[in-house]
Amino acid sequence: MAPPIVGFLIVVGVVIALALIARFVPSVWNPVATRVSRVLDIPVGFTLAARESLRELYNRPYPGRLQLNWLALILGPIWYLLVGLWVHASILLTLIFVTGGMLAPIVWLYCGLKANEDLHEFRVARHNVY
Repeated sequence: MAPPIVGFLIVVGVVIALALIARFVPSVWNPVATRVSRVLDIPVGFTLAARESLRELYNRPYPGRLQLNWLALILGPIWYLLVGLWVHASILLTLIFVTGGMLAPIVWLYCGLKANEDLHEFRVARHNVY
């Protein structure tokens, strides 16, 4: 088995090789870059209804603190992926995997109780530019 430093050096070598290809051989890199950007531009999650008007979004009552969302309680972090909150989902899934599943019940409970509030904050943040 190779020591960890070998794996690190391989990764660094691949990154340097890709950077050199991108810099000096654009005819090879451009098709790759367009494919990657097409994949990254794919919308994630359910298609939400037409964007809410700002008046409707800001004047609507804020969801109650720790309000139960049954679907999010059942699906857990997967619910966050389905509605397009992939950053929240990746953080919660990472937390589960890093702890070896020991915090999974707490993460599922968090998902069930905070889903509505997180979704509302996401929709408001879409319209804000800080």
